[in-house]
Amino acid sequence: MPKWVWWAIGFVIFYNVFIKEEPKPQIKYYPVTVPTYPAEQAFSGYQCTVDCSGHAAGYQWAEENDIDDEDDCGGNSESFIEGCKAYVQENH
Repeated sequence: MPKWVWWAIGFVIFYNVFIKEEPKPQIKYYPVTVPTYPAEQAFSGYQCTVDCSGHAAGYQWAEENDIDDEDDCGGNSESFIEGCKAYVQENH
C-alpha cells in the first residue's frame, strides 16, 4: 500500500480520537410554573380582604335605611363602613 494511504488512515484515526469533539447535549428548557393566587376582589373600588361580605352588608344596610350622607356610615367594621359609603357615592 502506498505511504500516503497509511498517512491518511493515521490522520483520520488521530482526528477521531484526539481532535473531534463530541456533540454537546442540547439544553432543554422547561417552563417555570408560577403559582396562581386568586385575584384581589374589590367592591365599588374598595379592596376586600376575603369575600366582600362586609362591604355587601354595609351597602345593603345603607340601602335599607336610605343613607344619603357618608358621615352617617358607622360601625365596628371598616369594610361595613366602606360598603355604606359605596352606596352613598353611587346613589346620592
